[in-house]
Amino acid sequence: MERMIDQKYVKELGELTFSLLKKCHEKEERLASQFKITVPEFRCIRMFRDESQLPIKTLLERVELSSSRLSRILESLENKGFVTRKLDVSDRRSILVNLTKKGKSLTGDLENRFIEIHHEILSGVPDEMHESLTTGLRNLIISLNRWLDES
Repeated sequence: MERMIDQKYVKELGELTFSLLKKCHEKEERLASQFKITVPEFRCIRMFRDESQLPIKTLLERVELSSSRLSRILESLENKGFVTRKLDVSDRRSILVNLTKKGKSLTGDLENRFIEIHHEILSGVPDEMHESLTTGLRNLIISLNRWLDES
């Protein structure tokens, strides 16, 4: 049996998530522009946070783009000197994407700025709400993933 949920919360959640999505896109645009890269380039380069080399297949799974779209983004990142592509010597069917020294510097700078931005955002929320806010968002994502898996 489905539990009853107050419709005012249902409607407000819809509005709030729509607004959050819009603001998150704006945040990405601002961050990317600070580093003179596009949002798709930002999203792609961010996949390298903990790694300096990734197979194309892994990147495709992480960024959830078509191979042709990812190829264009990688070409642009390559032209800017952030990545290189080469055949995987252990599997000649696979291509490895490597961060260059310039790319490693960019990912470090992006991650530091990303953390600074979220520190600034969280500082606008009362300290006693930090834990409940992050717990609530985590639970919302879990619930959203469950809904997506079941739909």
